[in-house]
Amino acid sequence: MGSNLDRWRIEHIPGKPQVPPDRQPVVDVVASPIEPKLANAIVRRLNQIAPLEDLRHVKRVQKKCIEGGKVELYAILCIAPENSDLSGVPVDVQELISSYQLSTFITKVCKYAALSKEEWEAQCKLWPTSYHPPTYNISGISGFSEEDHQYVVKFMKLAIDLATSGNEWVTIFSFLFRQLILRDFLSNMSTKWQLI
Repeated sequence: MGSNLDRWRIEHIPGKPQVPPDRQPVVDVVASPIEPKLANAIVRRLNQIAPLEDLRHVKRVQKKCIEGGKVELYAILCIAPENSDLSGVPVDVQELISSYQLSTFITKVCKYAALSKEEWEAQCKLWPTSYHPPTYNISGISGFSEEDHQYVVKFMKLAIDLATSGNEWVTIFSFLFRQLILRDFLSNMSTKWQLI
């Protein structure tokens, strides 16, 4: 069994495929022009009734400056229903549209957060988004070193040995510190484990 473990390979599985900045996946949203003096109240209410959970990188409000220095604001009300049928808009959003007499339209926003400045610039041509370039270096992203590989194999061998020993074990490994943090029988565990 040991010889098979020695041939293990660590493979990087990317989170999302690379696409050209001008071909990023998009999603339809329902938007509307809003009065600047009502923007705060409308956005606060929208965040309560129709949060954009899967579009956190998209800014809720778009600001456009037109001739004469006048400012126009547009707000994303919600993700568009299938087939862009506005009758499928959530009831709370329909009530908000009615109470503020908003005129709605369908527009597109990028589905995923930008991974590069080029992607971000392309996204903002559709609708403003946030861009937070990575400011940290995560080991393993660009590949594992031979030493990293040896530690992973060592920890996996131990985990397999414990799992096949016939007992129920709790094991916690820290790859960051390259050490075994906890190894104990489940029957010895008298305290409840909880995330802090």
